[in-house]
Amino acid sequence: MKPPNDRTSPGDEREEGVVGLAPPEGGYELYRHKNAEGTKTKGWHGYYWARKNGAGDYEIRSAPSSSTGERSMPGGVLPKEGFEEHYERAHP
Repeated sequence: MKPPNDRTSPGDEREEGVVGLAPPEGGYELYRHKNAEGTKTKGWHGYYWARKNGAGDYEIRSAPSSSTGERSMPGGVLPKEGFEEHYERAHP
């Protein structure tokens, strides 16, 4: 499902083979909120780049749509339990 602003989300781009979704350096993988379609946040696609740190928590970075021209930015660290409850690894 495309966001209300009709920009292509990273998942759509990946499925269509659009270049520009290379993960940030350092072992990040793409994750998506399990209920991204059900949220009422306009234009939010629900994707984040994430990797586990030494404590087992997740360091996240933004995963902007390549159509916006934005760069991935640090988003902090989320506890393992909360992150895994709400996010799942996106399939390539």
